[in-house]
Amino acid sequence: MASSDQDVTLLTFWPSPFSMRAKLALLLKGIEHEDLPEDLGNKSKILLESNPVHKKVPVLIHKGKPIAESAIIVHYIDEVWPGTSPLLPKDAFLRAEHRFWSDFIDKKLLDCFMRFVHGNDKDAANEEFIANCVLLEGALTKLGSTQEGPFFGGASFSFLDVMLAPFVVWIPGIVGVMGLKHASEEQCPRLHKFFEAVSEHPAAKGALPPVEKLKEFIQVRFAVKK
Repeated sequence: MASSDQDVTLLTFWPSPFSMRAKLALLLKGIEHEDLPEDLGNKSKILLESNPVHKKVPVLIHKGKPIAESAIIVHYIDEVWPGTSPLLPKDAFLRAEHRFWSDFIDKKLLDCFMRFVHGNDKDAANEEFIANCVLLEGALTKLGSTQEGPFFGGASFSFLDVMLAPFVVWIPGIVGVMGLKHASEEQCPRLHKFFEAVSEHPAAKGALPPVEKLKEFIQVRFAVKK
């Protein structure tokens, strides 16, 4: 049963890929909730009290109890509401695979992505980014082979799909504003189909901002000269 908005609150910041993950998981599960947008230049009392260690979004507050960090939040949502659109597979090995590749996304893909954004040897960072996309292509081919469909979970969203989904808007945003070179469709055909499928999914449309809006944010946030 979906929870009421009095029970579930999400502290969020719309451009944050981590906030997008939490929001997407809630929408996929059909969980009624209240969004509390944060001004990260003037953090609210509730954010500082709910996440005193990192002082970052997202924070999910469920029945007065705060949960921080996007991967932990998505796990929590899947465990508390297991009967609605389960995200992690039942098989223990496949669950481990999803956790491994979600860790890869944050420690490898996101790392070289941000090194490119911040200008730390852009050529090397871009080359590593493409190589990591190719590795994800292999994971998508392997994990998606158990069921027909464009996602890591086959025909439906899975935990790993939620973790990767924000890149569907962030990659074209950085490509368009800062000149990142993305892996080609020839290199990563399934990954490109994944991006297209995510873009068309109703829950993703509710969780991910328009690419053009994100481009404007990137332009200002990273002081990119036109």
